[in-house]
Amino acid sequence: MIGIVFLLIALIGPMVLLSTFLYFRYPDAEVSRVDRWIPPLTSTLALWSFCTCWLWFYLFNLYIGLPVLLMAIGLHLYAMSKNLNPKLRRINAILIWAACGVGFLSYFYFDV
Repeated sequence: MIGIVFLLIALIGPMVLLSTFLYFRYPDAEVSRVDRWIPPLTSTLALWSFCTCWLWFYLFNLYIGLPVLLMAIGLHLYAMSKNLNPKLRRINAILIWAACGVGFLSYFYFDV
């Protein structure tokens, strides 16, 4: 169990770097500063969920992976409604679907 906690702590740093990289790689100048951070944050949350959705043992997925996936889906829907950064929205949709797929496959694999 302590290994999972260390894994999650180790994932936080690269997720912040990914979000910052995507913010500057795909700029969206015609929206407000807060709205510029939504698509990179959605990418980061979707990738976090993708990396943690397989943790069905001890039902860690219910506490770690699925709430983050729901936040990513909500932010993705908000980005779609505001028409924010179409390049990152496509990447986010792929990441969210991949996280859902990994979650379902691991659910059946671990036989919860």
